[in-house]
Amino acid sequence: MGLGWCCFRNYAGHAKEIGGDVSYEYPRFFLKPASAHVEADENGNNFIELLRADEHIDHEVEMVIRLGPNLEPEAMCVGCDTTNRTRQTHAKNKRWPWTEGKAFRGSGVLGTWAPYNDTIMQVSLSVNGEMRQDDSTSLMIHSVADLIGHLKGWYDLTPGDLIWTGTPKGVGKMHVDDRVEASLVDSAGNVISKLSAICVVNN
Repeated sequence: MGLGWCCFRNYAGHAKEIGGDVSYEYPRFFLKPASAHVEADENGNNFIELLRADEHIDHEVEMVIRLGPNLEPEAMCVGCDTTNRTRQTHAKNKRWPWTEGKAFRGSGVLGTWAPYNDTIMQVSLSVNGEMRQDDSTSLMIHSVADLIGHLKGWYDLTPGDLIWTGTPKGVGKMHVDDRVEASLVDSAGNVISKLSAICVVNN
């Protein structure tokens, strides 16, 4: 599993709900270490480690792209970028890096992998049966091709690296024992990737 390159505020609706600006001129990224990623089993079963149950932990559903040997997209899945909003907000206020809020152990929760295709997907997430996020990847400000092009212009990518393409509106808090279901669905209604996770705390 490679490094995670995470595009932030790539959906205008999400940028608005958190009171942030949208980076229209070019995409901007934060990083997740390989150790932050948690793979699902073949049926999409996984877990979301909240790490600190007494703090505000949000779900952020995303389409995730994995780079192949030629540094082009080879696979895709649905993922939950688990965000410690308590730590992230504190870091923003202090003008510190977001590492505690975004790159902690288990913060990159992955669903099942499928071969990559560049068609429009519906990305959605529910908590305990309540739909929280449900939007089209057509709303992304920067396309997958644009994200990869920008990354190649600035950084040395590695086969196996993951690109988190941003989350749509509707992020929300999770609690211990919540059941989180997420999916990527194509225009024909086929489920391309799925994730089914229980929220746990192991500290």
